[in-house]
Amino acid sequence: MKKLVLLFVLAALPAAAFAKDAYAEYYGLEEYGLRNNTTRVEFYGGVAEPQDNWDHNGQTIEIGKTGFSAGLAFVRNIGSYLSVGLDGNYSGFATSDKFNAGAQQAKYNSGIATGMIIGRLNLFPSQPTRLYATAGAGVGHMFTREKWDDGSHDTVNSTSWAGMLGAGLEFDIDDSVIFGVEGRYNLIDLQSKYSDAFGKSRYHFLSAMLKIGCRF
Repeated sequence: MKKLVLLFVLAALPAAAFAKDAYAEYYGLEEYGLRNNTTRVEFYGGVAEPQDNWDHNGQTIEIGKTGFSAGLAFVRNIGSYLSVGLDGNYSGFATSDKFNAGAQQAKYNSGIATGMIIGRLNLFPSQPTRLYATAGAGVGHMFTREKWDDGSHDTVNSTSWAGMLGAGLEFDIDDSVIFGVEGRYNLIDLQSKYSDAFGKSRYHFLSAMLKIGCRF
């Protein structure tokens, strides 16, 4: 259901953006578009989709299912086509299916927090509707908690480098507020404790988020 809602939003957003462009052109709203040396604060919210399965005692398992992703970014326009900023994000994955863990069954909960320096290449910066490509690099922390039927649990943690690549579509609601959608491919490097437990040294996931921002 969440994926159907997301697909509907992604399909409807370009039509809304086109209508906004026509409105801005008709009424001569020339103050729209990106301006040099301005800063924006942006709030994100959407879904996160794991891309990896793991090996556990000969079983192929998931350490989480489709969950949520939320974040906050501060972005500075240093030129018409280029923006840089700071981005913080947390993705929490839904509880995995149960699997056999010795004499009991167990399940996994996982989450990833990242803090990155990001850059954006803006297309059509003078227009009220814009496309952009984005990339970021920084630090990420991942935890995976294995919980058994008897209530006991064990947690594996890792803090290492993280990165993302993405693209977005945004449009101006007025001269200070923007609305948009952004999709990301995310990667986090994992310390040796994850390799020892699951046989993997990196974790991949996708995220798709709506965003609203205010510039000043």
